[in-house]
Amino acid sequence: MSLKSLTPFNSVPRKSLEDLDMRLVEFYNHPPESYYLIADQAADQYTPAQQPFHCHLASQSFEGAKVLELGCGTAHLCPHVEARGGIYYGIDYSEELLEKNRRAFPKAVFWKMGFQPQETYDIVVSLYTIEHVTNPPGYLQQLWDYCRPGGMIGIICPDFVDGEGIPQSIYYGTSPGRIRSKIAQGRLCDALLHALEVKVLGSIWKSRARAMSPGAFWMNLDPSDLAGQEHSIDGDAVHFPRMVDIDDWFKQHGAEILATSRTLPNIPADILKHNCYVLAKKPA
Repeated sequence: MSLKSLTPFNSVPRKSLEDLDMRLVEFYNHPPESYYLIADQAADQYTPAQQPFHCHLASQSFEGAKVLELGCGTAHLCPHVEARGGIYYGIDYSEELLEKNRRAFPKAVFWKMGFQPQETYDIVVSLYTIEHVTNPPGYLQQLWDYCRPGGMIGIICPDFVDGEGIPQSIYYGTSPGRIRSKIAQGRLCDALLHALEVKVLGSIWKSRARAMSPGAFWMNLDPSDLAGQEHSIDGDAVHFPRMVDIDDWFKQHGAEILATSRTLPNIPADILKHNCYVLAKKPA
C-alpha cells in the first residue's frame, strides 16, 4: 500500500480520476468470471440476520413504486421490489449481464451504463456500488437527480473507514502478492515494505481518516484488481466509503435521514463491523 495512492477526493487531480475511470470501465465491461459469484454470495435470499439493510430497503417499496438501481449487478433486489407491486429498473455496464437479467426478470427494465433516464423515480438505490465509483459526490448527485421530490434514496455499502479491517483493494509493498511469495522470489525490499505497511502504515492511515471531518470521500488510486492481483471481494474498490460522509452529503442537500445503520435496532454486530446503510428522503 502506497500512502500516495490513498487521498481525499478533493485532493485527486482530475486527470488521475479520468485515467482511473477508464481502467474501471474496461474492467467492468469484461469482469473476471468469479466477479458476480463472489459479489452475490447469499444475496438471493434476504434474511434479517444476514441482510438486515437489504430487508429494510426492500420493505420501502410499494404498489406501483418505480425503483431505480444504479450498478444493479445481478438485480437480486428486483424480485423483492416486484413482490411488493413495484416496478424495477436497473443500470449496469455488462451487456451480457443485462441480457441475463432481462431473461430472469422479464417485467423489469434494464439499461446499459451511460443511458440517461428522462424521468424520476420513487426510490433510487445503490447496493455495494459507491465503493466502485471514481467521483462519489457526483454519484450521489446522480442518485439525487433521478429521485423524484419527496422520494427516497437508499445506499448500502461497506464502511471502510469506521469499520474494522483494511480494504481488500489495498495491496502492500510495491506490487500485489503475498509476502511469502515475495520472499520466495527474492523480492526482499518489496517484502520488507509490505511488512512495514501491514504493521504500521495501514493503522496510521485509518487513524488519520477517522480524524477527518465528514465529506473526505477517501480514494484509492491503485486498487489491487487493476494492478493484476487475482480478484477478491472489493479488490476493485477505488472509493473507501464512510457512513458519516454519505449521511453528511444528504443533510447538506436538505434531505431527511429516515434510517441509518446506526439507528436501526437489533443489527447484528458482525454486520455493523463492515457495512453501513443510509436511507434519505428528498424534500418534496
